[in-house]
Amino acid sequence: MCAAVQATNCLMLPLVFWGSGNQVVLLCSAFTLKVQVSDMVNCQYLSQALVEVYVNYTRTNTALTGEDGGVVLHVAYQLGLPITIVASRDGYLCTLLPCKTSRMPIFSSVAMSLLGLTQGNIWLFEDSVFITAKTSDASSHPTVQFPKRLLNLAEDSDVSSVKAYLTFPSLSTEDNKFLYITQAE
Repeated sequence: MCAAVQATNCLMLPLVFWGSGNQVVLLCSAFTLKVQVSDMVNCQYLSQALVEVYVNYTRTNTALTGEDGGVVLHVAYQLGLPITIVASRDGYLCTLLPCKTSRMPIFSSVAMSLLGLTQGNIWLFEDSVFITAKTSDASSHPTVQFPKRLLNLAEDSDVSSVKAYLTFPSLSTEDNKFLYITQAE
């Protein structure tokens, strides 16, 4: 992984590692990444959303979006490693964008949409907790039920302040979980 990054589109940084008497040189680069975060329902840009970049499952960049919902990051990257971009904000479900590429990018611009949390109905019983969607036709919506002992409440807490959220996004049925970018020929 590159230790140094400059604010240029692409900077080659040779890293030298020694092992078994042979010199191994790995090339690492940086590219510019623009992330635009918006609300999935009303398409409004979201300011103060947290954007994190993970390269090879290690967080390398973190920033908050501006008033326009965008942020520009300079990402250190070694060809062939997986990249995951994560966007989150209070009141919204976290969104992940995993990708792999067979070529070294110099610039990337991605749009990420966050789905707002939907408050649900909560039913606390002596031994269990039941959460339903906040609609009159709850039979057609998902429900959650679990033992009350899993609810982390202090003994002196006021149970009337407990809130439940039940948000159910539509999930794609594709088997391929990674966006894989290849060269068009």
